[in-house]
Amino acid sequence: MMRSIVALVAACGLAAAAPVRAAEPGQTVISSNYGSLTVAAILQTLFGARFDGSDFDRNADGTVNDSDDFFLNNHYDFQLQRARIILKGNLLSPNLTYAFQGDATNPEFVLDAKMSYVIPEGEGISTAITVGRTLPPFTLVLPRLVSRLDAINYPLYLFNAPQGDRRQPFSPPSNTGRMVGLFVTQKLTPVLQLDFGVFNGFQRNPDLARFTFANFGDENDPKDYFARVQVKPVEGLLFAGDFWAGFPASLNSEGNFFAVSATDPTLENDSNYFAVFEAEFTMIEGLKLMGEFAYRHSTVRTLDTGSGTRAEATTDGLGGWFHAGYLFKDLLGAGADFELIARLDYWDGDIDNDDNDTLRVTVGPHFFLEGLHSQIRLNYLFNASQTPLTPTDDGFDDQRHELWLQAVVEI
Repeated sequence: MMRSIVALVAACGLAAAAPVRAAEPGQTVISSNYGSLTVAAILQTLFGARFDGSDFDRNADGTVNDSDDFFLNNHYDFQLQRARIILKGNLLSPNLTYAFQGDATNPEFVLDAKMSYVIPEGEGISTAITVGRTLPPFTLVLPRLVSRLDAINYPLYLFNAPQGDRRQPFSPPSNTGRMVGLFVTQKLTPVLQLDFGVFNGFQRNPDLARFTFANFGDENDPKDYFARVQVKPVEGLLFAGDFWAGFPASLNSEGNFFAVSATDPTLENDSNYFAVFEAEFTMIEGLKLMGEFAYRHSTVRTLDTGSGTRAEATTDGLGGWFHAGYLFKDLLGAGADFELIARLDYWDGDIDNDDNDTLRVTVGPHFFLEGLHSQIRLNYLFNASQTPLTPTDDGFDDQRHELWLQAVVEI
């Protein structure tokens, strides 16, 4: 526990620089009194090279066996990471908007399908109601387009599952954080903004593998609840706090939902609570600092179908990511910017267990050839994890080196 705290304090710092805020991507192809249609596209390709940095994945003869199951074996590949189309616009009124996003690399294709209605209430004051499937405005990361993330990778804590099972509020990175439900955004003043919502939550389909999630529908009565408070006391300085309460269905020992019967009409549910605190500093031109601290409390309930015994296990996790960077405007020519970034990630999925902490360092240059519309990103990642293969040593002995080269086109 002490090592976890020390590692977290060491990580508590800084976050990525990005170009000056640009207009949303897309070209308007229809504009009339009845509505509008804007079409946008995002294409991302990736070359990844991964190398073992320790001997835990090797037998005595030197062959790789990946015995720790944490990092993949040495691997080098090209990936079509994302191929997205975005359709958005308004209907009848500028205050009634819609958005659809699909990804050809995703077997389900549909990512977002939502509608929003904005009620203006004065200068800088409004209420917006959004329904459908979308990214909740949770943390500094989830609301962003994938072409405008501050690094290639997402933070560890957001999608790192509790030990032994992926029972968390959000789906895995292929459908990063998408939920079906309703949320309200209230801009009470130009300084203060509130968001709150209710969603179906984390969906499991008992007919598929346990690690397959869709998050298109609902399968149990309890919902997920979300709230966020954001304060911008001055331009270039932001503080926010987020809270998520999730209640996915519990599974029995055969991987199915708890049985429902006349004598036992209740469907047991796990519980996951996330609290996140974040800050962002952009008051100095070119410099961007930001970071998040996250705490998770998770309870997993199980039913042994043979004995009928019910049990539950509770874990507490904490972590954060902190990222710093600087943007050199027009360094490569007019409209061609250069950025250096550095990020430190930390996640301890169970603070009572000394063998599951993970650290990750991300550094590298980003080249913006036509602003955000054409990018080349080179990130080096150093991953270090504690391993249960050395139970008497809580050092970060299992290590991994990764080199990612990403090309981005945003239209």
